[in-house]
Amino acid sequence: MTNALLSPTLPLNLPLQTSGRVADILSDGSLIVESAGRGWHCRRAASCLLTPESGDVVLLARSDDDKLWLLAVLERAQPELTAQLSVNGDLAISARGGLTLSGERQLALDSQTLRVTADDGECAIRHLAFQSDEVSARVRIGRWLGDRCESVWHTLTQISQLSFRQVKQTEHVRAGQLDYQAEDYARLHARSTLITADTITKIDSEQIHVG
Repeated sequence: MTNALLSPTLPLNLPLQTSGRVADILSDGSLIVESAGRGWHCRRAASCLLTPESGDVVLLARSDDDKLWLLAVLERAQPELTAQLSVNGDLAISARGGLTLSGERQLALDSQTLRVTADDGECAIRHLAFQSDEVSARVRIGRWLGDRCESVWHTLTQISQLSFRQVKQTEHVRAGQLDYQAEDYARLHARSTLITADTITKIDSEQIHVG
């Protein structure tokens, strides 16, 4: 905090543009800027997107009605801290060509609601960790290609009108109890079929044909 005095009754004897140092940031968003040995009360111009902090060197401009405006931050007092771009209200960024957001270390998005809309999309991430309480997805055609797939669920439910699975080598199923039920018919065929049981093997039907 500087000991520059704020004197609202003094006439504005500053040039049309001058520089100063931010001495205080008031609760209403206005600022006290020290320049020419005094503290001047000014407001942040809409064109100043970079949020000024205490100690920053800023550019002041005097309007025709003798109001002081902070136009830009010329030099940050603590450049090692995170710089913040802020506006009052909504903000839309548009470009006739492409728009690229790049961060050397990190790119973070933080919002109450996130919405992404595009005709075509592509995502390439080397390592991805995704966490959510609930996921709902609706797709017309889905394709998954990979070398290995691992899935662990407490409960798995699948409902389909038609299901086809092809395994070229060996398929293993380990279950405490296994129950298959078909409404019409069930067919099990192989070049060699082996059915074993430790205690009981039971075949029950109105007709049984062997051979």
